[in-house]
Amino acid sequence: MQLKQTQRLIAFFISLLISANVLAKPQRIVSLNLCADQLLMALLPPERLIAITPLAANPEASYLYQKAAQYHQHSSRIEEIMALKPDLIVAGEFTAQPTNQLLEELGYKVIKLGLPINSDGIFQQVRFLGQQIGEPARAEALVLAMHKQLANIIGAQDKRSQRAAVYYANGFTAGQQTIVNEILTMAGLRNIAAELNLDYVAPLSLESLLASKPDILLLGRSNKNTNSLAHQILQHQAIHRYAALKQVKRITIPDRYWSCAGPSSFAAASYLQQQLLAQPL
Repeated sequence: MQLKQTQRLIAFFISLLISANVLAKPQRIVSLNLCADQLLMALLPPERLIAITPLAANPEASYLYQKAAQYHQHSSRIEEIMALKPDLIVAGEFTAQPTNQLLEELGYKVIKLGLPINSDGIFQQVRFLGQQIGEPARAEALVLAMHKQLANIIGAQDKRSQRAAVYYANGFTAGQQTIVNEILTMAGLRNIAAELNLDYVAPLSLESLLASKPDILLLGRSNKNTNSLAHQILQHQAIHRYAALKQVKRITIPDRYWSCAGPSSFAAASYLQQQLLAQPL
């Protein structure tokens, strides 16, 4: 009899601990940032991630655009966010600052995610987010999966040292201190912008681009309106003639692969390697 009572008491206390743990976790989380959307969707079901941004469902911008259909999307209006009664809001460190500040002043808990520029930064951010949402085990499982993917990517690197130039609309490139630079490095490529000591997203003239003699041209595509004035430089005859003359590989990588630093970054490196194999030198 005493043994059964003891077992019932143990079971009762375990249930209390489980209930307390569940209550301690934020149960109504709202995301205000595309990159937060994607990390949170990888870690939480729709019943806890109660709203994400419309950008999360945009196939041009979001790596998880198909999964986003499972989640409610908000319009970013303060009154709508308040009506959702969130117990945690996840925002970007460098976006929507007035909204973030107002929500904090109204008493909401807001955490802000930065912009990692390397794989270690991604792992740290995922672990931080896991702690904040009460899901450290799920975060650790995601980190482990990314570590395995990174090991496969490094193992698939081509021994040839190929030099790549990223070229966006309006003649911009991605240099050091960007996740794009890290993706190129992971894929086994040398970033010409880094060789030129360019930091962040920086302008690169067409003359400098061609003078750098890239083996690979990664042409950006920020949206479907590729006939816009901003995109005309990507269609410049000099690029086409140089690529044909020097047998330069031209690869267009969808922006959704590197619009955010996270699981999509490793998918981007893998995508690049696949494209390189499909276009051998």
